[in-house]
Amino acid sequence: MGGVSSDTLFWIGIIVLVAIVVGGCAIVMWARRSAKAPASGPEPGFTLDDMRRLLERGEITQREFDTARDALIHRTRENARKERERLGGTDWGGGNGQDARR
Repeated sequence: MGGVSSDTLFWIGIIVLVAIVVGGCAIVMWARRSAKAPASGPEPGFTLDDMRRLLERGEITQREFDTARDALIHRTRENARKERERLGGTDWGGGNGQDARR
């Protein structure tokens, strides 16, 4: 072998093997973390508290606040109605259509 000893080749092989193992572990960790990452959905938008703060700071008028509040309430009620229909029951979890509060 033209000047390279077997000890040198042995250690180069060990270093390459360690690099492959470390790189493989890094790839596996990255893949697992990516798989566990929550799917990014739509941003939640304004809450009623956010709108109240805007009103208090004078960034929106009372009329704009009332309109936005009414729209938020309407959307919330509509989503609750759709969820009830999907589950086939009431807001209280009963499947027979009777109000469990009585």
